[in-house]
Amino acid sequence: MAQPSVEQVRGVYDAFARGDVDAVFAAMTPEIEWDESEGMPYGGVYHGREEIVANVFGPILADVEGFTADPDEILALDEARVIARGRHGGTGAAGPVDARFVHIWTITDGHVSRYEQLADTRKFCDAVGK
Repeated sequence: MAQPSVEQVRGVYDAFARGDVDAVFAAMTPEIEWDESEGMPYGGVYHGREEIVANVFGPILADVEGFTADPDEILALDEARVIARGRHGGTGAAGPVDARFVHIWTITDGHVSRYEQLADTRKFCDAVGK
């Protein structure tokens, strides 16, 4: 049986796939720390919904038509951390996006408190032309 934290993270991916940003953020603490890979056009560490939307979600959705983050596998590392391995997809200005990722999610008091992305930044940047 899957641990609740695994199901919670799976729910975040499902909500994002539906375009339900409110459900995505409902799963997170208000002060969530979002660590986007340094080599990404949107790389950096952001805190809270406003910074994440302004610096990550908004720009990615503007740069990549049909952006997806499709996990192939979601596993509990321990009681507080979940790892997801998968691929980003969509179409950027310079071609299709097909870049691997690993996401590390930290759960605190039933909500995501931290997210860290490790991704094939070169392939992503090449596809979006940045």
